[in-house]
Amino acid sequence: MKDKFTIGEAIRRRRQERGWSLQRTCDETGGALYPSFLSTVEKGASMPSVAIAAALAAALDTTVDALLEESANPGGSIAPAESAKRVPVVPWDMAVEWALNPDPKRLPNGTPWILPPENPPGALFALVVPDDSMHAMSGPAFPLGCTIFINPRRQAEPNDFVVGYSSSPANLTFKRLIQNGEQRYLRALNPQFPMEQIDGGFTTVGVVSAMAMAFEKGMIR
Repeated sequence: MKDKFTIGEAIRRRRQERGWSLQRTCDETGGALYPSFLSTVEKGASMPSVAIAAALAAALDTTVDALLEESANPGGSIAPAESAKRVPVVPWDMAVEWALNPDPKRLPNGTPWILPPENPPGALFALVVPDDSMHAMSGPAFPLGCTIFINPRRQAEPNDFVVGYSSSPANLTFKRLIQNGEQRYLRALNPQFPMEQIDGGFTTVGVVSAMAMAFEKGMIR
């Protein structure tokens, strides 16, 4: 008797994390299956062939083995195949902890994993910009809702965009690092936010290495 490909739940989780419909997922496989059949696969009512399972895994940037493992452990976080080179979009309140100890097992269920524009060595991770303090009318801008990629192993230098904190990890901030003589400042790109002088107690969690935005109906998502 052949073993079942019990990957339906893992497929559904990964599909929904990307915001894909059943039709979009089928399209990403190159038309390997129809939405009606994919729906029955996700519900566990149908078994995909080896070829269809492989096509679905490739579309979702993973492997059949990883989908099987995720389905066997439905309460765990989704971790992509190493070859996918995706990074987690970490909650802000976990950023400091993640930079020190990047363990996917500690991520909340449903944590998205996305491809960065570049993939430097190190424990790169992503954050979603929570406000408009780094949005500007001209020059570099990081609008509310865009995704920034953080390199915790890069040494911060003047004019870098950094994520860090002065007094407590609970007060994590995203600003531009400015140096004037011996004095250092954190400057928002939005002129409505004041520049903040910092002392030697400022801790840099990481340097922003890239930014990405996705649009849906004219809105950043």
